[in-house]
Order: sequence, then structure tokens, then C-alpha cells
Amino acid sequence: MERLATTYLGMELKNPIIVGSSPLTSSLDKLKKCEDAGAGAVVVKSIFEEQIDHDAAKMISQSEGFVVHADGQDFLEEVSRDYYIDAYLSLVDKATEALDIPVIASVNCRTRGSWLDYVQRFAEVGADALELNYYTLPSDFNRSAQDIEEEYLAVVQEARNRFKLPLSVKMGSQFTALANVIKKFDTMGVDGLVLFNRFYQPDIDIEKLATKSSIVLSGPNDYAQSLQWTALVSAYLNCDICASTGIHSGESLIKLLLSGAKAVQVCSAVMKGGHKVIGDMLQTLSAWMDRHNADSFVDFRGKLAHKRMEDPSQWERAQYMKSLNVEF
Repeated sequence: MERLATTYLGMELKNPIIVGSSPLTSSLDKLKKCEDAGAGAVVVKSIFEEQIDHDAAKMISQSEGFVVHADGQDFLEEVSRDYYIDAYLSLVDKATEALDIPVIASVNCRTRGSWLDYVQRFAEVGADALELNYYTLPSDFNRSAQDIEEEYLAVVQEARNRFKLPLSVKMGSQFTALANVIKKFDTMGVDGLVLFNRFYQPDIDIEKLATKSSIVLSGPNDYAQSLQWTALVSAYLNCDICASTGIHSGESLIKLLLSGAKAVQVCSAVMKGGHKVIGDMLQTLSAWMDRHNADSFVDFRGKLAHKRMEDPSQWERAQYMKSLNVEF
């Protein structure tokens, strides 16, 4: 439906729903299911710098007889990294050939590591854009917020310098001055920002007295932070905003579009409800547009963004005080 079309990172999308990096996008068959369900674009499941390093170390440990030779360990590290990188690039290549919707590659990194050396290869295999996921847990007592922020900005800047296709940053919200960091990303030429990423958090098994993985899926009420910050910054930036986290229905999709998002990423909703959720959300959006006589996105996207509100303070702290006064 042309009336649902939008642009994101300079790409034409038939609708604003992007299936985010997840098990839903980890193989060609799964990527095709997302397209068949109506998704406007897909983000191929991230290649993890941490996993590459782990697998490289494992390969070396299994080749102890070889690494006693000069330069053996360096050679094995390079070969093992190339093996896993090539497998990922092959998936991206096949996806761009098989799918008619934009295919976005994704890198999940934690250092200014060797992944920067192969980032340009994503363009060579036909990826339409690259999504960068970078996060360092601020658990080092000796590192200041400024140190961490400067490293983050340096990593993104280097990726921007090396990668000529559209680049988006899927970021967390844990910054002392979030708006300032967002503006710096915009100034350095990032094409889009995904607000916000959901990070792994451990839990405890009280019977086994051990750590375990926590539930990482979002719930239908988890979109509030993405909604607020999309509204606060979208109209002031050159880059596009893609909203993420907690978008489980057509209603929440509409809210994020009204706040200024050009697209949204869905994952948990589809994992919980199946691929039909995508079609249901698009039907709700289309019916809402009919009721409000909206022929295209231009008619309403960003209508309730901070910059366009008669009383923009409704997106700021003053609104919090009102919420405290609600009678239960």
C-alpha cells in the first residue's frame, strides 16, 4: 500500500515496520517469512564481536599442536575470524538477492576492534545499510562518564568514516546528557538513530545458586521511553529516528509515528504473537488513517513532536507531576 510508504536512511520502505535483529532474522528462510508477512525492511541478526573472539579462541585451543610454530596463533585468529565473518556476509548477500525489501546488516561490538577492518565488506555484498550496536557496561570504577562517552563517539565516528552506505546507531538511553549525545551523532553524519536498544541483563537462579539469563522480550507497555525521546528530538535532527522497544500493536505504532519516528523496529511482538502481528499492525494503521483522512505519512508524522507542540512542556518533567496526581 503506497499510502503507508516511508523513507528511512534514504531507503524507500513500503511501510514503517522493520523486523529488528533477532532470531527472527537469523536465516534466509526466516528473513523471507518477515518479508512475506509484510515487513518494510529487515535487520539481519547481528554479528557479535564478542562471539567472533570467543570462537577464534576456541579454534586456537583446539589446535595447540599448530600454534607452537612462529606466527601460528596470529594466523589462526585471522582465519577463524574470517570464517565467521564470511558466513555472516554470505547470509547478507543471499538476503539482498532473494528479498525485495531493504536488508540492513548489523554489527554488535564492545571495543574499537578488528570489526572496523571489515565493515566496508557489508557494502560489497549488497547490504542496503549498516546498523551499529555498541555498548560498554559502565562498571569500571576508574572510568568516568566522559571517558565512556568519548570512546562511544570515537567508535561511531570511525565507522562513519569507513562505511559509505547509510549508517544507523542502535543506542541505549543510559547517558547523563542523552540529548547532547544524540545531537553529536547527528552532527557527525549518522543517517539514523534507533531509540532504544534492549540489553542483556543477568538474573539469579535461587535454587542452583547461579546466574542465568533474564527474559529479554519487551512488553506492550515498554514503549514510553522511546515515545518520549522520539518526540523530544526527532524534529531537531537531520538524521532519521527509528523507534524500538515495546511496540506490540498498531496503536503504539501510530503513537511513535505521531511523535516523529520514520520507522519502528519490532521483535518481541512477533516472537510472542507470530508474523501475523505485522499485518495486524498495518491494518490498524491503515484504518486509523482512514478515520483521520490521512492519505500519506506526511499528513501526520511528527505532528505531536516536541518542536511542533503548542505546549512542548507536556513531553518534559512537568507532565510527570500531573501523573502523580491521578486518582486511583
